[in-house]
Order: sequence, then structure tokens, then C-alpha cells
Amino acid sequence: MPAGWNVRVTTFDSEGKPGNVRYFLAYEPDKERAVELVRKRVPVNKGEEAEAVAEVAGNEFVGQNMRPGDVRRHD
Repeated sequence: MPAGWNVRVTTFDSEGKPGNVRYFLAYEPDKERAVELVRKRVPVNKGEEAEAVAEVAGNEFVGQNMRPGDVRRHD
């Protein structure tokens, strides 16, 4: 079971092609709740898509001094 998720937020252009992509770590083991945490704490605008793309182990969060429920930009 993951400790959290890597969540991708994609912006699409007027033709529907992917443009800007941002990644975030969400310290939440539930996939849907992790995406919701990102949506609440990061500006995800209309026309953008947020989706959990990879499970993340607990040591990744501990190494960044994150606590359960935290969201951080991940490059």
C-alpha cells in the first residue's frame, strides 16, 4: 500500500492538446483523496486535469519533512 501519490496536473490548449504539466506529491494513501488534496491546495483551473500517476513510498515523504495531508510541488 502506498503512503501517498504523485499527482500530475495537465493544462490543455484550445485544441485540446496537453501543454503545461506540473507534478505534486500528496501524502495521502487513498488515490482519490490524494487528487482532491491537490485540487484544494493548488490552483487547478477549469480545463486542467489532475490525476494520480504513481504510488509513492513513505520514505519519500519523510525525507522531505512532509506530514500526512501535506502537498508539495515535485519537479
